[in-house]
Order: sequence, then structure tokens, then C-alpha cells
Amino acid sequence: MTDRKEVPDKPDPGRSRRRRPSRWLFEVGIIMASVALGYGAARFEEYQSNRGLADQALAALSSEVEHNRRQLEPMVPMHAAWVSALEHAQQADAGTRNRAALDVWFAARPEFPEGARSSFPLLQRSAWDAALSSGALRFFDYDLAKALADVYRMQETATDNVDRLAQGALSEVAIYDPASRPAAVRLLWLTLADILSAEVLLLELYDLHMPTLQAIAPRKPATAAPVD
Repeated sequence: MTDRKEVPDKPDPGRSRRRRPSRWLFEVGIIMASVALGYGAARFEEYQSNRGLADQALAALSSEVEHNRRQLEPMVPMHAAWVSALEHAQQADAGTRNRAALDVWFAARPEFPEGARSSFPLLQRSAWDAALSSGALRFFDYDLAKALADVYRMQETATDNVDRLAQGALSEVAIYDPASRPAAVRLLWLTLADILSAEVLLLELYDLHMPTLQAIAPRKPATAAPVD
């Protein structure tokens, strides 16, 4: 009886080639899924960062607008009374013939509102400048960004009018000369009237847009009172 040696089967090259495309597709799918997950994670991290920047800017802007409104509101009635007093001083010019316009200016000024330290409010805009420079406005709703731009543009107008008073009517030599009093007082009156008009419009914009800004701006959670 002759022993037979078993001959191992030869590998089928065709079958090996048939298996390779499926393995390649699987590996390509794994790579694409990894890339997609990495891209998605990076985009989500970027979104979180942008959302955090926008929330910080909204909170700062809400606080700044609220602060500016508190500073401006009591000054508007004072400036209205001041304008009226200067107008009356022009009509009663005969009784102030020996006084300079600067004397008339300070004599007509009403008392400061409680807590006020100067004749005009110091309106802040650091939060607005920071939002512009950081690019945070890109992540705001369009209507909100437009409303904020309107507010700060009018605020800039009011501030520019105060600067015009300081660098114009109050810096003229004629304000110290009694002979130039009528013209100098009228210039002071007109400049202050411009300031008042801008402040009234600005206060209206504050009242119009501040509730919306406060409603969407994130607030810091209140800290719990310490327990004894």
C-alpha cells in the first residue's frame, strides 16, 4: 500500500485580488470618518469659542448701555432748564449789560442732579470698541447689531456736540468780553440746544433697544450668600 502525500492547496490569486478592493474601501471609509470627526470637532470647538465671545460682548454692551442711560437720564431735564434759562437771559439782555457771556452761562446753569459731578454725562463706549476690534459683532443677529450701531452713532453725536461746546463757544475770547455778550450768549444757547436735542434722541434709542438687549444678554449667576 503506497502512502500518499497531501499536497497543500495553492492560493488562488484571483480570490486574493477579489478581496483587496473591499479591504481598501473599508480602510478608506475609516480614514474619511476620522477626518470628518476631526473636522466636526474643530468646527464645534470654533463655534463654542465664537459663542463665548459673543456672549461676553453682549453682557458687556448691555451693562454699558444700562450705565450710560443712568448717567444721561437725569441730565436731560437739567439741560432743558439750562437752555430755557439762556433763552430767557437773551430776552432780558438789558439787565445783564455789564456781564460777560461766561457769567450769564454759569448764572443760568441749574443745580446738578443728585450724584452728578459735571455739567455733562460721561458716556462710555469701551464695550462697543472691544466688540468692534474683536470681531464679536459678526456673531450677532443683524437687527441687533444695527440697533447697537444706531445707539452708539447717536451717542457719538451727543459727545461730539459737547466737544464742540468746549472747543468752540467756551473757548472763544468773546465769552469774556461784556461787549460781545449778546452774540456769545446766543452761540452758547444754540450749542447747548444741539446737545439737548442729541441727548433726547439718544435717550429714546436707549429706551427702545435696551429691553431687547437685556433680554438676550447672558447674566452672571447670583452668588449665594455665605453660610455662617
